[in-house]
Amino acid sequence: MNATLRLGSDDALYLLIGSMRYRIAAEDLRALLFYGRAVPVTGEGTAIVGHAAVNAAGRAVGVFTPRGPFIVPLVSFRRVAAGEAASAPLFPLVPGGSP
Repeated sequence: MNATLRLGSDDALYLLIGSMRYRIAAEDLRALLFYGRAVPVTGEGTAIVGHAAVNAAGRAVGVFTPRGPFIVPLVSFRRVAAGEAASAPLFPLVPGGSP
């Protein structure tokens, strides 16, 4: 399953997982990156369907969605959030994709 993290024109981060599209709001990125707080991941509309959080080691961001848990290195996440990179891959935490 293809899973990608991209920056949208509204400065929100979009998680493209298979045919599904999830969003982390721009205002939540500061809480996640600077304060280490867990932030909501929304699906279509404004329904909260999961969350994203920096892992205990502080080196990666875990993203938990209905399609399964994913992880992305913190360096890659920050580059996409800052607009320095166009996208970053999300790696499934469960071997072989989602459970």
